[in-house]
Amino acid sequence: MRKIKYFISSSVLFVLISFSLSANAQTTTSTIEGIVTDANGAVVAGATVKASGTTLATERNVVTDAEGFYRLAALPAGTYTVTISQAGFAASTSNIELTLNRVATFDVQLQVGNGVGGVVTVTDELPLLEPNASSTGLTVTPRQIVELPVNGRNYLDLLQLVPGVAINRQADPDDDEATPVLGERGGNNNFFIDGHPNKDTVNGGPAAQFNQETIAEFQVLTTGYKAEFGQASGGIINVITKSGGNGFHGVASLFHRNEAFDKSNSLDTTKKDAPPLRRFDYSLALGGPIIKDRVFFFGSAERITENRRLDFNFPTTGNAVVDQLLRNQEEPFDNPTQSRETRVFFKLNERLGRHQLTQEVNYTNGLVREFLPLSAGQSLPSSRSDTGARNLLLAFGDTILLGEQGNPWIVTLRGAYRGEPSDIRPSHPEAGPGTRFNPFSTPGFLFGTLPQIFFGNSLTASNLNQKYTSFTANANKLFGDHDVKFGWNFLRTKVDGL
Repeated sequence: MRKIKYFISSSVLFVLISFSLSANAQTTTSTIEGIVTDANGAVVAGATVKASGTTLATERNVVTDAEGFYRLAALPAGTYTVTISQAGFAASTSNIELTLNRVATFDVQLQVGNGVGGVVTVTDELPLLEPNASSTGLTVTPRQIVELPVNGRNYLDLLQLVPGVAINRQADPDDDEATPVLGERGGNNNFFIDGHPNKDTVNGGPAAQFNQETIAEFQVLTTGYKAEFGQASGGIINVITKSGGNGFHGVASLFHRNEAFDKSNSLDTTKKDAPPLRRFDYSLALGGPIIKDRVFFFGSAERITENRRLDFNFPTTGNAVVDQLLRNQEEPFDNPTQSRETRVFFKLNERLGRHQLTQEVNYTNGLVREFLPLSAGQSLPSSRSDTGARNLLLAFGDTILLGEQGNPWIVTLRGAYRGEPSDIRPSHPEAGPGTRFNPFSTPGFLFGTLPQIFFGNSLTASNLNQKYTSFTANANKLFGDHDVKFGWNFLRTKVDGL
């Protein structure tokens, strides 16, 4: 056996000066900004702008400056009620949905009134396009995650809603060609969960999987994204999880799938029924307050079990005796594929003064028996493998608003640890080593003239242990027409394999 061991450490420092008022250094929060005017178009200075929402749990207040400009920074994604009031004007109340990682421009025109009982309430939709953003992509909203049907309840299947992103069903799910973005291989994409790296550096793609009930929304950036992301030449998949609020909310679900409505698409015309399938997915999620307006929790758990009979046909070699020998050898190994996976997530949020603190833990444990990837479609049952993988994520974050609330220093600190041991071994070691059989119908050909057949397993039992440590710090602030931001990112990868 060969022992694999390597380390990768990277540290990045970035300093940027932007000439746009709409730049933003946050990757997991958003900003609402705009100008308040009266009916004649004159700016209204000194107006109070208040934002409240379930994701914030408290109110945020700022005052418009001499030019009527206001800015509410570092807001978690969600639905907000924005109220603007000033003496001599009727208060304006608007309900807006703020999505992840964007700067929303929301200008308001106040109507003259006595300020008592005069309220104008509207529901506004923010523009779909961000004219001041350099990046292209799409945000998958909470409503889409809840309402769109997803086979297997893997939220990342919704990536195909994004222009330029494809889900390659002909490739293995963990293959580098499974999720190309604008032609870039899937391994060149980068994944983030609540601002923390979540990429499998060895195999590509996302590392830890998450219960769909845990995901609040996610954003896919295909080009032109900011320096805070980086470490990718493909796309950025920026995911945020749900948080608790002042009210208790929960959900319990059971999903079942079988072959009752499936139709056989076997190449064997004698098979009229679809192969047996039994899949059960149990899920539970709950969030709420521990201390009202200050400390909140959210947790979820999921258990998935699946038994799936592969649509397998024994090959024809042109020799009836050989065909029967292969069938006698392989039929005892033609068992259903069994998948078992457990996912547990827990998150704490605290609002302490000007600090927004988070701590979270995610654990997954999966086992697959009798697994055969799509790329091994010519292999017989004896070549199948058993795989196991565990993923542990421990993470913390703190977003701090320093200075004047209307234009604060926004300081973000994050740290995370990921441990990801995995192993693979032959399902049927008694079948012997991997062997390729080249049947001939015409003598003289080196590799045979009929389809190749593989039996036995070319792998020996092996394991891989990946460990990731990451730290991030960044800050930004507006200075007139300039948005200054700087930051530092450190990522250490350690891989041991045998």
